[in-house]
Amino acid sequence: MSLKSIDRKWIDDFMEISRRIPRRGLTFGGGGGNSLRIPNTDKVLIKGWEVASEDLREDDIALVDLQGNPLNKVKICLEGPLHLEVLKTRKDIGAVIHAHPPYSTAFGNIRPNLTEGDLKNYSFLRQAASSSYAEPGSNDLARFVSEPFRKEGVICVFMQDHGVTVVGPDIYTAYHRLDFLEGASKAFVLTALLRNGIGRR
Repeated sequence: MSLKSIDRKWIDDFMEISRRIPRRGLTFGGGGGNSLRIPNTDKVLIKGWEVASEDLREDDIALVDLQGNPLNKVKICLEGPLHLEVLKTRKDIGAVIHAHPPYSTAFGNIRPNLTEGDLKNYSFLRQAASSSYAEPGSNDLARFVSEPFRKEGVICVFMQDHGVTVVGPDIYTAYHRLDFLEGASKAFVLTALLRNGIGRR
């Protein structure tokens, strides 16, 4: 099977968002990746192995089923297992983006030390879940990150010392949520720094 069997819209959407993510400063180098479940199927598009998102070509897109069985010759990215585990948690999740946005990553690392009062004006950040650290690419990481998404309504997980994973019913919604998350995290971090350091009154 090849990508020729997939509606062109899904491939174009996948490539467009792959290139937007680094252009917006939401990841860097070859890090991060995105996945998209083809509606009404068990087929999934995932970024291929060791390719930077801004350089992604059609030949760099892996096609697998939800169990990770390859349907073309492209190897999935390092965090491919994470993407698949998250996609399997809920039927309303149609796309997953794992990225390393700097402010969201920094915020995620301090989130466990913050109170609800610290976040009273940041409802989006307050509602996001967190996961424990695990080795990149490991089954433990896939399990730790996917578990919070089993709860209805969870759309973002901060990954300790790693980055974030954001979901949506489609890849554009997931992207816009990631972009908003980074903006909210940036506002929080900069405000905290201007108040003489995070955690100080």
